[in-house]
Amino acid sequence: MRPLRPLLLSDREVLPLVEGGKGISISNGESSGAWAAAGGVGTFSGVNADSYDANGNLIPQIYHGRTRRERHLELIEFSVRGAVYQARVAHETSNGQGRIHMNVLWEMAAAETILHRTLETAKGLINGVTCGAGMPYRIAEICAKYGVHYYPIVSSARAFRALWKRAYHKFREWLGGVVYEDPWLAGGHNGLSNVEDPTKPERPFPRVLEMRRLMNDVGLAEVPIIMAGGGWVLREWEGWVANPHLGPVAFPFRAPPLLTPARPLSAAPKREPPPHRQQAGSPTHLPPAGLYFPA
Repeated sequence: MRPLRPLLLSDREVLPLVEGGKGISISNGESSGAWAAAGGVGTFSGVNADSYDANGNLIPQIYHGRTRRERHLELIEFSVRGAVYQARVAHETSNGQGRIHMNVLWEMAAAETILHRTLETAKGLINGVTCGAGMPYRIAEICAKYGVHYYPIVSSARAFRALWKRAYHKFREWLGGVVYEDPWLAGGHNGLSNVEDPTKPERPFPRVLEMRRLMNDVGLAEVPIIMAGGGWVLREWEGWVANPHLGPVAFPFRAPPLLTPARPLSAAPKREPPPHRQQAGSPTHLPPAGLYFPA
């Protein structure tokens, strides 16, 4: 395995290992702070994140509004409070190391309002924002306003080209990286266009190479591409590390850290990869916890 060289992400040299954003309160301030403390990039979920009172008790999301608008405003308050809370926990846990990113869904309710208010309130605590689930044209403008780097999540060079031409070229200095989420290997937001057949998976390498060539053409040769979806262990990316054709590449990990002693779950999810992953050459066991989640 080739050695991993540090990359510049959100204005700091870090290991090219990124905590994959996981919603429903799984990626939180504790997990992302631990990733950052180990010299990588921690990513907490800013999608309706949990918050706690002064005694450490979870604040329940109970809605008192009588109208849909009133409850919508309450949802925004819960979301902002939770995101800021998790950002503070991550910042304190990181001990000033690594980088802290926030993951949001562009199509979630009141995404722009929540982003504005969170980044305003948590100034200095959040270094980058990853954003997918849609075509987040305005994420660049919002992040630039608060001096935070943005990391759009796309599934093809075609999608990034559209975002770049419409908005991102105006805020190129704040583009921290481009996250490629494979349409056939990702666990969630599978973005396919009308010209792609969901029943005929394409290999990720040619698709990422196409995106790198596009990025090179518009002066983004040094901007990292962050792989998302499909990676169980780092050795699966042997041909990607230090590949001169791909340029700087970073690797996120989502599911494996959840199965380590640092982030224990019930026994139910602790199973081998599904058969189609094993047939593709994936390992049938998980690696030591320390490789993925040095808490």
